[in-house]
Amino acid sequence: MRELGVIASNARSFEAPLVVFKDAEAFVKEEALVVVEDVKFKRRYLGVLRLVTKLDPLLTTSQRSAIIEKPEIASEGLDIPYEISYVRIIGEISSGEVKPPTTPPTPRSKVYIVESPSDIKLDLGGGLVIGIHKYSGIEIPMKPDALRYHIAVVGTTGTGKSRLVKALVDEVLEKTNWSVVIFDHTGMDYTPFWTSSVVRADEIVLDVDTIAEGLRNTLGYAERAVEEYVPLALVKYIVCKTNQQLCSQLERSQLALTRKQLEHLTLDLSSKKMWNTSELIKVIAETATKLGARGTTSQKLSLYISLFAEQYVKRLNNMSKTVDELVERARRERVLVVDLSYIETETRRVIAKRFLERLWEIIAERLEPVNTLVVIDEAHNYACQQGCWPSNTLIEKTLREGRKWNLGVVLASQRVLDFTPDVRNNVNTVFFSRLQTPYDFDQLRNFVDLAGVRPESLSLLETREFFFAGLGNPLKYPMLIKVREVAEPTRRACQ
Repeated sequence: MRELGVIASNARSFEAPLVVFKDAEAFVKEEALVVVEDVKFKRRYLGVLRLVTKLDPLLTTSQRSAIIEKPEIASEGLDIPYEISYVRIIGEISSGEVKPPTTPPTPRSKVYIVESPSDIKLDLGGGLVIGIHKYSGIEIPMKPDALRYHIAVVGTTGTGKSRLVKALVDEVLEKTNWSVVIFDHTGMDYTPFWTSSVVRADEIVLDVDTIAEGLRNTLGYAERAVEEYVPLALVKYIVCKTNQQLCSQLERSQLALTRKQLEHLTLDLSSKKMWNTSELIKVIAETATKLGARGTTSQKLSLYISLFAEQYVKRLNNMSKTVDELVERARRERVLVVDLSYIETETRRVIAKRFLERLWEIIAERLEPVNTLVVIDEAHNYACQQGCWPSNTLIEKTLREGRKWNLGVVLASQRVLDFTPDVRNNVNTVFFSRLQTPYDFDQLRNFVDLAGVRPESLSLLETREFFFAGLGNPLKYPMLIKVREVAEPTRRACQ
């Protein structure tokens, strides 16, 4: 290891000032790992460098200098500027393990920079290797147990969030028995990596309320009429197009349908490509009239559906897979990517909610851990404080209660600020890089110990550089890692 300098006065158990030797200044870097050798008390400390500062005793901002009158002397005289830094103490090294520090290092203790994994032997346990410490190259594995305590990956566009999640998922699939369900918000970040495991969101069978909500959003009109008449009309359309016997019972108000029964009827209808706009308009108009709607209301509904909903209704014929069978497929094949880009944001939230709901149903039925990791891309669209219903309710429940049943969540997002307090308070491992706003940094430090990491440090990070903090970090201290390289995705041909 290369010698950097010595510990100065005012050392504390969590932080110690470092005076850098002149010939070592070129090797001092913020976030570099160092070892402090306290010979007097036979202790070794592991630390990380912060607040690297260059000083000149003859040129301070609080004292007048002759350079003010004679600028030419700035380059003359002795080379007296010097460099200091602070060592944030991670812990004491004992038998290869890092234990909480109990006393500060003694002043004049020498400090050495860790430049390669061979410089120091650390037992950080086994785990999921997502990246290495940026300067030392030491692997900092994430504890597998952290999966059930939930993870956030936060950074602005271009920081490499999807590559980090890809590295994490690869490790989960290789080193654990967990399955992974990934919700790809844009259809661009994860679907190229697992092309054989992708399901398009428009192939997933929707419930009647979600279909009605989609119609309402498509029309942009007659909200109340859609809410009052369309769900009932959809039930009638689905039942009567697929089963005449059930249709007769429905007409006599003698039919009691379960959600699963209606889902299978909807699947049957879609598989036979029987969604037809003109026929649906007729059923909606008849239902509205029977329920006392004014004639003009029925006419407007019919007109607007025929004008604006043709493509939406036609798309319903794509539905061919139920959430129940997709969850079982994910558990069987261990990875499933749901490409949400084909549907509207409101429907995306319903699908995310329905998947989580099904996993909780399995837990209730079997009373055993499900060993499933759910990755939610652009999570601020699904777990926000306002406007994210109904997905936010199931996400919050999973974050609060999922750990008992090995049901973990990874939230990948550009924004911390938009997460509900309940979401933030139940995430225990965080990877963070450059953030969108200073407010995001303020929110971040409310639920994770940043241990002196400053927002200015984040702005200097490059792509695939993240601080790794929280429960999953074996050093229990934010560490700057470089996410490992992942294989380039398979590019699908343009359709």
